[in-house]
Amino acid sequence: MRHDPSDTPFARTAARLREVLQAGARGLALRAVDEARALRLCEDVGERLDWPVHTWSAAAGRDGLGAPEPLNELLRSLLRDPDPGLWLLLDPPPLDPVALRALRELSQRSVGPAVLVVGEPSPAILAIPELELLELELPDAHELAGLAADLADELRIAGRPGPAAALVRRAPQLADAALGLSEHQARRLLRRAALAADDAAASAELAAGKAEVLRRGGLLERVEPVSSDMLGGLAQLKRWLARRALALRPEARAAAIPDPRGVLLVGVQGCGKSLAARVCAHELNLGLLRLEPGRLYGGTLGESEANLRRVTATVERIAPVALWIDELDKGIAGSEGPASDAGTAARVLGGLLTWLQERRRPVFVVATANQVTRLPPELTRRGRLDEIFFVDLPDADERAAIAQIHLEHAPRSHLGIAPVLADPLPDLVELVRASDGLSGAEIEGAIVEARIDAFAESRPLARADLARALSATIPLSRSRAGEIAALRAWASAAARRA
Repeated sequence: MRHDPSDTPFARTAARLREVLQAGARGLALRAVDEARALRLCEDVGERLDWPVHTWSAAAGRDGLGAPEPLNELLRSLLRDPDPGLWLLLDPPPLDPVALRALRELSQRSVGPAVLVVGEPSPAILAIPELELLELELPDAHELAGLAADLADELRIAGRPGPAAALVRRAPQLADAALGLSEHQARRLLRRAALAADDAAASAELAAGKAEVLRRGGLLERVEPVSSDMLGGLAQLKRWLARRALALRPEARAAAIPDPRGVLLVGVQGCGKSLAARVCAHELNLGLLRLEPGRLYGGTLGESEANLRRVTATVERIAPVALWIDELDKGIAGSEGPASDAGTAARVLGGLLTWLQERRRPVFVVATANQVTRLPPELTRRGRLDEIFFVDLPDADERAAIAQIHLEHAPRSHLGIAPVLADPLPDLVELVRASDGLSGAEIEGAIVEARIDAFAESRPLARADLARALSATIPLSRSRAGEIAALRAWASAAARRA
């Protein structure tokens, strides 16, 4: 079935902008990540309405002429202008009271020039009640496929028919893989993918480039999912994931089964919550993005909320995907009300809770936390996430499984072969099985320490090395016994054991 070219984010936003301008809106803001794309949209709208389109920036002044012009002077002059036109303010600095008043008076008019703020409007601008707010979403798969077709035409004109044909053939796959990128970012990465040797190399090129774009953005990063074989214990969580994976099958919709929404993993530090998040993505066959909530907070008013909007827009565009919110409890510390952060944490938490409740795209959220006292009750109610799992210290069988992974399976997966041991593997595994109170991270650390001791003496790892390392470990179960007891008491009434 052919796609309707009017049903893309670009076309829908252009139609909406044209509609509100014709209805008399004269003060507007357009949220957009890609400024060049937003400018092209406004030029298209201006051409349709037969309105002149002008720009202003603090660096280039009016229409890019390079002569600085105070913004309040421009806005006051527009109040005296009776002719229609579209004035685009590119990333305007914080407005003084005169400029804010002029913008509000322009917004109250229904004739004359319209002023449109392009970028992320400040809270002061958003507070103008008459201002019309629009948002230009990132390109969808159909727009990206069209972008790939345009790039193929450019390659043909440049005398490169081979890469052009490859890009046409790969366009649907690459367009899906490029979701979540701005038009500028996608254009650059699609051009690189077109020059790859084969389809697999093209996909790898785009995936690597996309991961780099996300990393440089500073908010999200791609993380490699991990098989459940690399996670010792947590049998109930694994069984739950196997069931939830069924909900992502196409036939599940016909059975009125909604997409899985996610889990909250609460538990003792070092017991596998982070690894479990990566396992969730693998078991659901989803890509994984990681968010550290602390990265959302910026130094200027409104920046933190804008960062949250960018994150949620990106993950919804990339969906289906898993979003790992790491150490959520630390990221929302101070959200109980306006304090030294002027209420920023409370507003970010409110925005996150709203998105968790109202998101419609298949984004599976895995939130991890250590301190349950920092979690608001609104986060733990049904509807935002599917389940809460408590990750406790491993029992004897789970410790044995963790030891087996770090002594044998993990080295084999990384090196192709497990290092030789001085003593039989079961002897070392039984030693860890008997080490009550150790977390998974503490077991791994003891095995690494034992390997270093053996390596320093140019011999294989022996049982005595591991016994010394285990006995030297001071576990959290001993140093923070009170906290763990309180956490277990909470989990007995509020969570399922993982």
